[in-house]
Amino acid sequence: MFDIVTGLGVTGWTGIAVICALLVGLAAWQNNRHAKREDERDARERAGSANRSAPSGTGAAPRPAATTTTARATQTPPRPAPLPASQRSASGNGNDDTLSPYEAYRAMIDKRVQDFARSRGSLVLSIVHHEVDEYIDTDTAIEAIDLIRHAPDNAPIDIILHTPGGIASATQQILHALKHHPGRKTAFVPYRAKSAGTMIALACDEIVMGTSAVLGPIDPQYAWMPAPILAALTEHKSADRVSDEMLILSKMAQQAVDEARRFSCDYVNDAHKQDGTCALTNDLIGGGRNHDYPILPQEAASFGLNISTAMPEAAFGICQPPPKDDPVLIVSMMNSQPERDGGAPVAPVFR
Repeated sequence: MFDIVTGLGVTGWTGIAVICALLVGLAAWQNNRHAKREDERDARERAGSANRSAPSGTGAAPRPAATTTTARATQTPPRPAPLPASQRSASGNGNDDTLSPYEAYRAMIDKRVQDFARSRGSLVLSIVHHEVDEYIDTDTAIEAIDLIRHAPDNAPIDIILHTPGGIASATQQILHALKHHPGRKTAFVPYRAKSAGTMIALACDEIVMGTSAVLGPIDPQYAWMPAPILAALTEHKSADRVSDEMLILSKMAQQAVDEARRFSCDYVNDAHKQDGTCALTNDLIGGGRNHDYPILPQEAASFGLNISTAMPEAAFGICQPPPKDDPVLIVSMMNSQPERDGGAPVAPVFR
């Protein structure tokens, strides 16, 4: 035992101490983050109750749950900036010093959305995601559908997009609702609308992008792999050299690609179909680009998209990230998705 203790030496025991300290710090950080999310959820519920009791000017109910999407109507000062964590009250929302930083941030964003809607005379759907676990999901679809179905037929709808993408089925629901709304639809992309966000932008009559904003390919991802590549697996390896599980995944990935080609073409706005064919969506699905490939405004316009870069300054303000209160412990962590732990594959996503 003594040999083991002395054999490690100062360096060995120092390394062990550092690892233990990191583990303790990680546990504390996770506990703090969990507590913060609980506080934010309570804050959103209180803010939602307040919004329901006062007119918002959007015709949309506030989102009751996750922090992924907001469908509210907006504003922005000339040069927007993230709200400092120390700021406890929201400008234009009274002098309530009891607001938490997140509540003050949420009130500021809500006011920007309302002012944006008033300035354009439109309904505003804000699909804004900042955290790694935020994406277009069923809640996003419900909120979007409710806003669109309650909108007058001739009401213009502005969609502010800042998202990495999301679930295919939820995206298709949003696309279907947009296609059957006769009013003008405009997508605003201040920074990014990748994957499923690109598909929603393509469903609008016009896409307004920031000069450095990006769209992206729309090839579906299956079991966290590019579906077109996974589908082509059996073209490069004989069936007897591929496991049964991978054969099944390959066939399911091919189904996801076929479905993506079909419904993405159906929902692209005619304003972006210069030749009336599905060449655009086929290129964005199977054009050989990496899924994270950035499509800047100039390249998007070269595809024949109805693109403008006349981005209102207010739209940038709506996409500002929330305040960061907690210290960040930089630790590399694996994503514990079910399919990575031997569970069943998740549904196709466009992210």
